[in-house]
Amino acid sequence: MFHAFITTGKERRAIEQVEKSIEIVAEQVAQLLQAEVALIGGKVLFDKKRTLKICTAGHSFVCTLDLDISFEYFHEDGSAVNRAEILLLPEEVQPFLTALNTSVYPFPTVYRQWIHSNPNLASVCLVATEPPERFAERLTMALQLVGC
Repeated sequence: MFHAFITTGKERRAIEQVEKSIEIVAEQVAQLLQAEVALIGGKVLFDKKRTLKICTAGHSFVCTLDLDISFEYFHEDGSAVNRAEILLLPEEVQPFLTALNTSVYPFPTVYRQWIHSNPNLASVCLVATEPPERFAERLTMALQLVGC
């Protein structure tokens, strides 16, 4: 059975206004992060790369990794669910976390952070419900501290 959704002109304008707001915020965040931006299925994705030199067992290699940064579920108050997975060398983890903690913006009420690590690489995962611009400013400051 097929269900059609009928919207009024007023509803269409409201939807278009929200979409325009998301596009504006996405561009602002992309500039802060110095990243490319794409809107896919209601999720705003940022393409930012990081090159690392990893040393292990007497060998070293250079690799370029993607940082996973996005936001979705944009609310009328300007907040959204922001996510990031940042890949760091083990010695960068503490300075990165310290930079996040010393941001001019306090962490929002809805904030989670966890770390997956091995001897050569750490993945810092962040989820925060707040305006994407604040999330990006905090993240940018921490990334700059580790040379990204």
